[in-house]
Amino acid sequence: MDRTRLTLVGTTRTVAYFGLGLVGTLAVALALMRSTVAVQSVLYELLYLRLGPSEATEAAVLLHFLGICVLAAAVPLFVADYLSSDLANRDALLTALASLVGLLVVFLVVALLGFAATPVAFLLLLLVLLAIPLLLRFRFGVESGAVPAFVGGIPVLVLLVLLVAFGLGWGWGYVVSAHEVPADAVEGEPVGDLADAPTVESALFAAGNCETDADGFQACYLSLRGFEHERAAVRTLDDLGIRCPYRSTQDGGTAVLQHEGRYYEVRCAPHGD
Repeated sequence: MDRTRLTLVGTTRTVAYFGLGLVGTLAVALALMRSTVAVQSVLYELLYLRLGPSEATEAAVLLHFLGICVLAAAVPLFVADYLSSDLANRDALLTALASLVGLLVVFLVVALLGFAATPVAFLLLLLVLLAIPLLLRFRFGVESGAVPAFVGGIPVLVLLVLLVAFGLGWGWGYVVSAHEVPADAVEGEPVGDLADAPTVESALFAAGNCETDADGFQACYLSLRGFEHERAAVRTLDDLGIRCPYRSTQDGGTAVLQHEGRYYEVRCAPHGD
């Protein structure tokens, strides 16, 4: 077989593994997106009081999708190596996989420290995705189809995280609402207040956040996204039995609070444009 033919066969094989990585990564990612979406709610609940609902939502969604990226990249990586070398490079591939898992751990630590989750997630993913092919090829000398397969999946993973980042930047958030109720409607009911959180109380019942209906009852709304005291607000509300549920179909509970001689039924709910 002449050199030209060998080069053509090698190029064709590389392109085939690249295509396997591209299609395989996309297929695994789409399958996992549909089947593991409930993970976001679990992560949200774990991070809720630590980060507040807005940052907990961002971190939960990004952790979920970064986890999808890990699995979506790993499956074609191992399949391609199996097809081309019968997993002769298993140890090197496991090292690459450990790097991807380490990405999740580093991102979680960064999110808990309060840094901007979305740009950090994208930067970490990009660095790891670029480093792994170099590590496999030049550190471990992997020459199987695993490397082009992994490279083929990189555009899919980058596009996936960019789409998630775009979605997180859209108009969603959480709103605490306080609807005034007649005094006789709360007789015998436990009544709380926000005296221990004056900044939250003044923000919720600020004149610009309240409106009065035809019967003279007030309704006040406080958007938590971007509110500088968001964490203090949700911790205070949690003590009163109120949480901001991750999805609008869930019940976060209500409580009756007293403010300046009036009674309000308070709740928190997600909203979006």
